Amino acid sequence: MMAFLTGRLGRLWPLPPGGRFFLLQRAAASPSQPRTISILSEALGQPPNTSLSFRSAGIFQSIPRHLSPWSLQQIRTKARGNEYQPKNLKRKRTHGWIKRITTPSGIEVILRRMLKGRKSLSH
Repeated sequence: MMAFLTGRLGRLWPLPPGGRFFLLQRAAASPSQPRTISILSEALGQPPNTSLSFRSAGIFQSIPRHLSPWSLQQIRTKARGNEYQPKNLKRKRTHGWIKRITTPSGIEVILRRMLKGRKSLSH
């Protein structure tokens, strides 16, 4: 992919004195400096876009030096939301027909569901 892009850059603009990989070497030497855009535009032989250069410089200057992009990521804590682990045996034991029919309140639940017209009276 990178060879494709550098090949296209060479066709659009004249090659810089250092060859195709000159751009990559200069950009890799100073990736966090705000002048990267102007360095790339110098190597391409185009005038730098001043509004873009100032905007990017302002972004870099507003972030304190000790904060890297990785420190601005979210912090992972204890996992939540995985409390419900369904077990069929427990479900049948708690809400099943045998459990409902053996307790007075369970019989009430079945009768209520019968009166309402439920197709399924229990699990």
